Amino acid sequence: MKIKEISKWFLIVILLLLLFTPITSAQSPALTITDYTLQPEILTPGELGTVTVTIKNTAVNASADITDIYLFASHFEHEHKHFEHVGMLGGGSSTSITFAFYAPKEEGIYFPAIHVVYHPEGSLTRDTLRYPFPVRVNERTSLKEASLEVEKGIPEEIHPGDDFTLSLKLTNRGETAAHDIFVEIGEVQSIYSNDPNNYYIERLYPEKSREIQLHFKSGKDTPTGTIVIPIDITYEGLSSEVKKQSETAGIEVVGEAELSISNVKTEPLNIKEGDYFTLLVRIENTGDEDANSVKINLFSPFEGTKTAFLGKIEPDDDAPATFSLRANKAGELTNRLTISYKDDFGEHQLSEEITLTVSPNDNEYVLGVAIIITIILLVLCGYYLFRRKR
Repeated sequence: MKIKEISKWFLIVILLLLLFTPITSAQSPALTITDYTLQPEILTPGELGTVTVTIKNTAVNASADITDIYLFASHFEHEHKHFEHVGMLGGGSSTSITFAFYAPKEEGIYFPAIHVVYHPEGSLTRDTLRYPFPVRVNERTSLKEASLEVEKGIPEEIHPGDDFTLSLKLTNRGETAAHDIFVEIGEVQSIYSNDPNNYYIERLYPEKSREIQLHFKSGKDTPTGTIVIPIDITYEGLSSEVKKQSETAGIEVVGEAELSISNVKTEPLNIKEGDYFTLLVRIENTGDEDANSVKINLFSPFEGTKTAFLGKIEPDDDAPATFSLRANKAGELTNRLTISYKDDFGEHQLSEEITLTVSPNDNEYVLGVAIIITIILLVLCGYYLFRRKR
């Protein structure tokens, strides 16, 4: 009985521990070399030198098991070029290690490299950190610091509502590596993107490049003119001093007017032959740019005014074109409207046809009916007289 009671309380304690133990997500270690020291800074051919590097685990909750550290220097002589079983490096911790070597016999600038082989604690997955560093042998010319050149690829112009791509090509034009490169894309009103705003590049060696593709969509309400997308870049070079670089990508948003006939009506509504009437044609701009120098020409069988000047029509606006005409013909008559205007893309012209129905004049209709009735009566009278004579 006592054993059952003890087991019961043991299970309760385990459950409580599981409930109150914080759950943390798995994180991978991230090693980087934050600094290096070369002694002496400039060596003579065959001279003994040392390099000390500082290795840091930038992860917070993950330890790195460092198995090997190598010095790869093909033109150098060095007896000890490999450290084995270095041990654990906890999150946020740093360690330093020193290699000794003899400088090459030929003068110049050399780039040996340190390789750090490690894996996350409790895992067999291996990763390698590579860090080349410059060694000057009787070379008094100072090394050119890391310098990023940003090449931007962007369309020259877009319309409101268009999708477009901005490509950024970062090239290191310096003579030393750039590391811990952060690229931040600023926000622009009425320009949208589902891509991240921040990008990280761990290391960029001299004359090497990395490209970032950014996909954007402009809104229908994007104003015309030049849109400027801000780009902020920070990185570190040989001196580990944080460098800031501000770039911009400009794109021209151009609008296009689009005119159409929204309504046609006449006053009076029913037109009779010989009447004077007014033709009212309403022109609307459904585009995203002003339509300038708008002129309407009417090609019609009717007599009257056949040209209307409307001037400027703004987007989502309309204007009436009025024609005073005389219906000198009856029937269903076709009229052609030609609309000409200008916008940022030059001169445009479009044509539309409208049909108007004109009824015959009432007097002529009555006269015609009277003539027909008279003819019928004459025929009937003639027939009656003919029958009486027989």
